[in-house]
Amino acid sequence: MKTKLKIALFAYNFPHRKTIEFVDKIYDCGFEINLILAANFIPIKSPRSGFVIDTPMPSFSIQDKATQKNIPLYEVAHNSLEAQDLLMKYNVNLGIIAGARVLTHKVIDILRYGILNFHPALLPEIRGLDSMLWSIYKNVPLGVTAHLINEKIDAGFLIVQQTINILSSDNFQSLYEKNYQLQLELIPISLNLILQNQAFTALEINEYNNRMSYVKQLEVKEKLQEYVRQYSNQKDGSKN
Repeated sequence: MKTKLKIALFAYNFPHRKTIEFVDKIYDCGFEINLILAANFIPIKSPRSGFVIDTPMPSFSIQDKATQKNIPLYEVAHNSLEAQDLLMKYNVNLGIIAGARVLTHKVIDILRYGILNFHPALLPEIRGLDSMLWSIYKNVPLGVTAHLINEKIDAGFLIVQQTINILSSDNFQSLYEKNYQLQLELIPISLNLILQNQAFTALEINEYNNRMSYVKQLEVKEKLQEYVRQYSNQKDGSKN
């Protein structure tokens, strides 16, 4: 195991695909997790959805996964004093977001290497929520940005960014799955770049997007076929 990084995973304490699969991917690429901070569900009011995404749910809980991997897990609000105390107690030096709300600078500043996030869109072009929808609406290529966060939402320092390969046969479901899988693929790339102590470029701050209204989602449905046609067969691009 690559022990220079002592990792705290910010996770959700309810069935959540990304939370579980991030744990497996981190271990698969030769790293380990030293602490899991699992936050309970908080209901958030969202507009009516114009898209139905079939997302497979894990058959076991984050508690099960922590027990399997022998990882200390605490049910705790991520920005609480308790969470801050735990980060210092376990002497972790890097955080990874596998499910979290906005984190405060008091939490971020504890960790020597910072907190790594995988934003499902290109930054700084597409910040905020419903990233895939806004990417299509604004005609921006679909991709993922791995970055070290700061106190501003979807900002901080760029580690690596890649776009997905779009085919003429793609639909919203397949685009969603490609974008999700790219997040997993960027985990080992990002961790190894952090290990190299590279100087990362600060991200610019562009417009923040809130949840997309149902009316605008219907516009995205109308744009989708043309969007896929435009971007199909374009090669992946990456930068860091």
